[in-house]
Formats: sequence, structure tokens, C-alpha cells
Amino acid sequence: MRISIDKIISLLFFILSAFYLYQTHQIEVFSFDENAPFNAKTFPTFIAYIGMFLSILYLALPERAPSKVDHKVLDYKSTLSLVIITIIYGFVILKVGFFFSTSLFLLLSYYFLGERRWIWMFVLSFPFVATFMFLLHGLLDIYLRDPILKMIGIIG
Repeated sequence: MRISIDKIISLLFFILSAFYLYQTHQIEVFSFDENAPFNAKTFPTFIAYIGMFLSILYLALPERAPSKVDHKVLDYKSTLSLVIITIIYGFVILKVGFFFSTSLFLLLSYYFLGERRWIWMFVLSFPFVATFMFLLHGLLDIYLRDPILKMIGIIG
């Protein structure tokens, strides 16, 4: 019996999702947020369960036809670039803050994925993140640490 590479990848995705679920239980929640319907653990836990469910579903269902991938047409350079800027983003977000680090991450992601219209890249990064921060801070009252915006005086 030959196990397809897709099933192996699905099993690895299940392991990654299970590890992510374990890590979500390590997230500290403020005491006043523990019983709230939506807190810092809610969405990451949901993502972990969905990842585990989808990977189990893919493992359990029969495979229709084996996947054939032409490795000559895959863009490994863009993929590696995205992995590198994601790792840098993870290290930088606490020091720089959510707004600038996420905006620059999106801007660089668009660039590495081949977008060259700078106006759209800017509009879909900085104003989008600003709107998202307003929704979190202003409407949902969720605090995101942002030392630069705090230093400027935009958030308290």
C-alpha cells in the first residue's frame, strides 16, 4: 500500500494544528476577559480546531486521483520570501507595534507576490490595518500593544 504525499501533508497539518491548539492554551487572558464570549484565545482556538477537522476529513475521505505537480512552474523564491518576512514579522510585532509591522508585512507580501501598483499596495495595507485597529480598539475594546502609536499619542 502506497501512501500519497497529500495524505502525509494532511497528517503534518493535523500535527501542526494540534500543536497550535496546545499553544492557544498558553495564551494569557486578563481576569475580566476569562468569561467573555470573545477573548484573546477564542479565534486561535477556533482556527486550530478547524485545521484539525479539515485535516482529519482529508485523511478519512478517499482520494479521487493522485496529484501531479510540475515543480518547474512553482515559484519557490516567492514562497521562501513570504516565509522569511513572516518570521521577521513575528519577531518585530512586539517591538514596533501592530499597525506599522502589519502594514509593512502586507506591503512586502503584495510586492513579493508580484503586485507592482503602489497605490493599491498602499491602500490595501495601511488604511486596511488602520480600519482593523479601529474596529478592535474602538468598537470591540480589544487592546493591541503598539508602542509607536502610543508614543505619538494616537492610542492611550
